Parts: sequence; structure tokens; C-alpha cells
Amino acid sequence: MKLIKLSLYLFVSVLFFASCGSASHHFYATDEGNLLALREEKDLKVSAGYTPHLNSLPGNNINAQIGYSPIKHLGIHGSYFRIRNSFTGAEDIEKNVYQYNFSGAVGGYYFKPAKAKEIFGDDEDGLTSFESATEGKGLLFDGYVGYSRGAVNNFYFGETGKVELDFQKFYVQGGFHIFLDKVGASFTLRGTQLSYLDSSIASGKLSASQLRKIKIIEENNPFFFLESALKISIGKPTAPIRGYLTLAGVYDFGDVFLEVQPSTMQFGVTADIDYLFSKKEKTKKKSSKKKRRSSRKN
Repeated sequence: MKLIKLSLYLFVSVLFFASCGSASHHFYATDEGNLLALREEKDLKVSAGYTPHLNSLPGNNINAQIGYSPIKHLGIHGSYFRIRNSFTGAEDIEKNVYQYNFSGAVGGYYFKPAKAKEIFGDDEDGLTSFESATEGKGLLFDGYVGYSRGAVNNFYFGETGKVELDFQKFYVQGGFHIFLDKVGASFTLRGTQLSYLDSSIASGKLSASQLRKIKIIEENNPFFFLESALKISIGKPTAPIRGYLTLAGVYDFGDVFLEVQPSTMQFGVTADIDYLFSKKEKTKKKSSKKKRRSSRKN
């Protein structure tokens, strides 16, 4: 167990420092995908993640999600992602990148709850008892088909030059999630088609190399690649509020050159809305039963 924890710590540390590469102009940054891990009917969850901008490191990311399961095995997701990088380039010229996108997805899931643990008695009769597993503990498999729409703006030469690219994205995502007593982990992989739209604009003061990059995008549009995300959650599986760390990355552009933010990171919280309401209902029922019993005694 200690070896597993140490390996996980080292793995997360490596991904953390990899996500903190030097900030630069880019034409795409990945969001964290659909990571709310719906696992039962009427499941309603929301999450909000944020990474502050520190010195020259990429940051100022916001990722908000909402997910709902209207019927068993069906999930619906919606999300908003924003990244804004500011940094100082050559000759102390301030450069900025701003990207946002909205996403929606629909798909299915299958949750396999953990089995009860057998406890063998030491007495002569040899009776075996069973210890029930933690509620919500188990494995979850899911898959989603999604669509995103957004824009990325690059500002050059003290904001006298601007490249605004509108884009849309179609993706297919598969995910694997594990829920333990007080910690959880999720991994997702997405196949993505990214298309830049004709409504894109280049204006103001731009160098020949910057114009060339736009030309390359136009000539090679659309782009196909892979995205992945790793999420570490802290808290019991059915806790109404859980903290998390998410690391997401972009892979496999082949021979086509496209400047991307290779990875993003968010710290955040997930709220299980339906569990909060169901817990209040249970509390009300228990209190009403106690009142009835006390009234009968009187």
C-alpha cells in the first residue's frame, strides 16, 4: 500500500511540473473533459476548478461542470472552460492569450459496486460474517459523445496585433473511475476533431512568422488528436463535497505544427446535489418519527 501511495505521489508530481511549462502563445488548450462520474439514476453533480496565475507559469484557468442522470445508465454533461495567460516576452513586450469554450455531451455509464468483505470467525462453529462495503465504493466505466464551441484570442506587440480564432470540437470520450474509502481516481481518453471556423480574424500589427502560423492552420484544418485527463479526488464516495486535482493533456498532432498549451491543471470541489437533498429528506423523516414516538408515550 505504501509503495502504491509513493508511486501515485511521484506520478502526480511529474504531471504537475509538466503542466507548469513556460507560458507562450497558443491556439488551443485542453479542458478536463467530462469527469463528474455519474453512477446512478437522478445523480446531479456540479464542480468548479481554478488555477491561479503564478509569475511566468500558465494559469488563471476556470473549469465549471454540471452533470445529470435522468434515467439509469444515461448521463448528460455541460461545461465551461476558460484559460487566460499573461507573460512577458522579448524586450519586455506584454503578450496575452485568452481562450474560452462551452461543451455539451451525452453518454452512458456502468457502475459496479464493491462486494461485501468476508470475515471468518475464530470460534469453533466457524461462522462467517460479512462486512458491507463503503457506500458508493466500486468501479465505474463511462463513455460520452460531445461537442464544444469557443474561441482563442492571441494579442501581440502590446495588444496592437490580434489573432482571433473561432473553433468547434467533436469528441468521443471513454473513462475509468475507481472509488475507495476516502480517495478516488479517474482517467479519461478522448479522440478529438478540432476545426477552426471561417469567422476567424487577424488584425493589427503582426509579424510574417505570426501570419505564417495562421496560414498553416488554414491549410491543415481540421486537426485530429488525443486528449487525456487524470483526476484525484479526496473524500468518501458519497460525501456531499469532495476536493480534487485535475491534470489534462493534449497528444499526437503528427507532423502538423500547431501551437498548443500542452497541459492544464485545476484544483477544485465537486458537490453531489441530489445526495444533499436526499440526506435532508432522510433527516426530516427521522425527526418526524421521533416526534410521533414521543407523542405516543405522552
